[in-house]
Amino acid sequence: MRITALIGCLFLGVMNAGAQYSEIGFHGGSSYYIGDLNPYTHFTHYPRFGGGAYVRTNLTDRHAIRFNFLYTSVEAHDEGDANAWRANRNLHFRSNIVELSMLLEINFFSYEIGDRTRPYTPYVFGGLAYFRMNPQAQFNDRWVELHPLGTEGQNRPNAQNGYALGQFAIPFGMGFKMNITGRVGLALEYGFRMTFTDYLDDVSGNYVDPDLLLTYSGPAAVELADRSLLPGRPDGTNTGMSRGNPDNNDWYAYTNLSITIRLGPMRIKCPKPN
Repeated sequence: MRITALIGCLFLGVMNAGAQYSEIGFHGGSSYYIGDLNPYTHFTHYPRFGGGAYVRTNLTDRHAIRFNFLYTSVEAHDEGDANAWRANRNLHFRSNIVELSMLLEINFFSYEIGDRTRPYTPYVFGGLAYFRMNPQAQFNDRWVELHPLGTEGQNRPNAQNGYALGQFAIPFGMGFKMNITGRVGLALEYGFRMTFTDYLDDVSGNYVDPDLLLTYSGPAAVELADRSLLPGRPDGTNTGMSRGNPDNNDWYAYTNLSITIRLGPMRIKCPKPN
């Protein structure tokens, strides 16, 4: 009987070693952005609330694939900026973000929800994300969508600086996860999204001739394209001068706390020998 039990335990051990199990989870936290209106400041510059859900499949006790949904927003204002040039530029924006991503997680330690011998681990993650943005600014006491206005001349014939509201990003970051009960885990995570657009904030290139903007985009575009306190040119405009920095794309970051629930039956484990 002992030999039979031993063989059975060895068989279960081999099966469990390669077995996968899944989890569902929910997360909430705050986001901020790095870009033309906030090139350096982390965490404290207009953080906005976000949240979402995910499904995680644990391939091994060190590797997992996570399919993640995130809804959040970012915001920034030039007003009151310590940099005199940005303060004079006087632009602002906000944008809701809806993100879908597939992430690979790598645990530093062996970890499994429900296993008291492997109760916690730091981890890193990276992957690919698709997100939708929608930059807006206030105009006449309401928030106006900036993309249709073409504030940098995108509505002109043959314009080369148009941008799409749907974009890809590279998410990456780190976290710490731990067991709470036999089926519930908790994680704290911080991650960046490196985007491939400089228009998350609708700011990138140079100021456009306001007469051209009026012709192709209307008075709202003229008003929202240039809100500077003092113009840089003798004619009272900023035409041709820098409005943003086209050499650096925009980023956004998300810090969150998540709760995870293990799905399905627990793994069968052999009892310790007496």
